Amino acid sequence: MKRLMGLLAILALGLALAQGGPPNLSPEMRQRLEAYRPVLDLVATIGLLDELDKQRGLAFTKAQAQKLLPILRDLQNRTDLKPAEASKILSNIEDNILTPAQLKWIDQTILKQREEARQRRESAGQNPQAGQGNFQGQPRQGGPGGFFQAVTQGKPYNPFKEQPRAADNLKNLIALLSKK
Repeated sequence: MKRLMGLLAILALGLALAQGGPPNLSPEMRQRLEAYRPVLDLVATIGLLDELDKQRGLAFTKAQAQKLLPILRDLQNRTDLKPAEASKILSNIEDNILTPAQLKWIDQTILKQREEARQRRESAGQNPQAGQGNFQGQPRQGGPGGFFQAVTQGKPYNPFKEQPRAADNLKNLIALLSKK
């Protein structure tokens, strides 16, 4: 459940960027944040791969696991993940490793989660208190603040190191694939 909530937070951030970004940002800052979309897309995809493996008929083969593991270990060890690098990594995974059926499941799942996030935001607009805090009503802790700070200040940032949920998702996926 925590992984799903972390993924939904990342998806909501991506959707906010698609709708012009967070409020009160300069056009230049919106552009800088939009440039990081490939990083968010990679985080979302990696976050779903563990769940993908549990789907009937979509489990990773040994050959896929052997191709993915070096990529995932590299992501785990990087100090910085630039958008161009994330785009290249995501393209490699999508074009050379995943099957069409696996890609379809990921795309459908991401679209469904984005729609759910949009609906939650719309209902939060009707209830201003609903949008404050996390899904259990607690104040937000951690979250995308480190991402925004890194982007605005031009500091190195790797969500697979900086965001605990993304790091856990990656670690769990590496453990799963190592067993194949």
